[in-house]
Amino acid sequence: MSTELMVAVFGLSGVASGFFAGLFGIGGGLIMVPVLVYAFKTTGMATDHIVTMALGTSMAAIVFSSAQSAYGHYCKGSASIDCIRRAAPWVVAGVLIGGAIAARTPTHPLLIFVGVFQFFAAFLMVTDVSKLVTLQSLAREGVTLGFFALVFGGVAAMVGIGGGTLFTPYFKASGMEPKLAIGTSAAIGLPLSLAGVLAYGWEGWGISGDQWAVGYIDIPAALALVLGTLLTVRLGVATAHWLPSRALAGLFALFLIVNGSHLLYSALR
Repeated sequence: MSTELMVAVFGLSGVASGFFAGLFGIGGGLIMVPVLVYAFKTTGMATDHIVTMALGTSMAAIVFSSAQSAYGHYCKGSASIDCIRRAAPWVVAGVLIGGAIAARTPTHPLLIFVGVFQFFAAFLMVTDVSKLVTLQSLAREGVTLGFFALVFGGVAAMVGIGGGTLFTPYFKASGMEPKLAIGTSAAIGLPLSLAGVLAYGWEGWGISGDQWAVGYIDIPAALALVLGTLLTVRLGVATAHWLPSRALAGLFALFLIVNGSHLLYSALR
């Protein structure tokens, strides 16, 4: 595939990711990873590295949006600095472990894991798990924050997300106000994504064979995703205001189910 066509594929991928991230109010990792998997297949990348490259590249792109989001929530006072301080070391440890596991997992099982997580994320979109009594009891025990941060960091690294999908319900269950829970989760996405860049950059160093890559991070694709987000995220946000919140949750859940189904089909065929 020519360089021009490759750039065009990644550019269009970035535009799509930006629009849907703005439309559905999610940091983009749930959208970016499937898009990157499809895009990398189109460019003829070696099958052994497609999923890990998608995960690492998604993490790199998330750094930019996480930094913006973290700063915005910090300025508005809608982030718990204490929770961030206590969770960050465990999150980083979890991401490094998760990245190492993902780098050593064969393509098909890893793709299945990512696909199944899309279904789980769809479930979280339409079900308020923060109201579950068991989760509330666990979340309100301060000592469990480190454990959940470690687990969430590991899972986030293995599916290429910033962690808000997992952390927000947990913080809401702990008794945080919804806006504070969202802001705190968004801010945690910054150390999480930075650790993800380190993990996938290190694990893929000298392995992927891509001249445009740093480890398992494809630089042109990451830049295209960031630029695409800047170009279309506001359009997605504007579109979102035309639809009621329940409709948005249902649409995003449907979107994730379609994504997950396609990823599972790709892995199992």
